[in-house]
Amino acid sequence: MSTSSLIFAIVAGVLIISVLVWVIVRQLKQDGNRKKDMKDAEATLLEGRKKRIESIHVLLKVVGSEDLGWMEASIRVKTLLDQLSLDLSEHETIGVFYKVYAQTEHIPTHEGWNNLPKDARRKFRIEMMKCEAQYQDELEQARVALLEYPLK
Repeated sequence: MSTSSLIFAIVAGVLIISVLVWVIVRQLKQDGNRKKDMKDAEATLLEGRKKRIESIHVLLKVVGSEDLGWMEASIRVKTLLDQLSLDLSEHETIGVFYKVYAQTEHIPTHEGWNNLPKDARRKFRIEMMKCEAQYQDELEQARVALLEYPLK
């Protein structure tokens, strides 16, 4: 093998090694960025979950006061449990929130409520009061049970 062929082979080898080192370093940086992004996304997800759990606890602490009735609390609690991917509908005590939600989900909320005629609103209020009265004791028990339930 001639000297020039040997030098060419060494230069080509060094070039190939340099390119491979650059590719490896680039991949390692991308992997580090992906890991950081996943860690950040996980932290965001956990923070959102923590906030939903805190919201449930706040709702359960103020429910029954002038500020928050059982109907609205039941709807909000059930929705927050859904967002946490928790299905406690079969829970012997907590399941009442799902029952109340099911019985009232046909009632318009927000803008839909505001657009209702007064007679319709009155009819729905009576319906909500009956539902609340029907489940009052169970809702009180469910409130205590859910406050003690290990939401994680």
